[in-house]
Amino acid sequence: MKNATPDQKSSTLLNQKDTSANTQRLQIVALINERQSVNTPEFRKLGIMAPAPRIFELRQQGYKIEKVLETYVDDTGKAHSGVARYYFANNPPANDRDQEQAA
Repeated sequence: MKNATPDQKSSTLLNQKDTSANTQRLQIVALINERQSVNTPEFRKLGIMAPAPRIFELRQQGYKIEKVLETYVDDTGKAHSGVARYYFANNPPANDRDQEQAA
């Protein structure tokens, strides 16, 4: 996909059956770029079962990835506190920007 759009590249990455750490790192970068922020359950629904180690590796490679902890309500209605939501440091999730501006 030499002349693919970013969305097409992301879609191609997500449709791969490869679960190698390298592919997962590429997928994580594409997803955060595309969606601005992604939480752990969202990564798992997309086939990245353990995003934290991949995020750690990306940080070691120089990516400025931050996280906020949030409460996530799953499909059964159960609330899970302390769920990580990851974003690039220069582009915090909208609710974080709102809190920073209010401060």
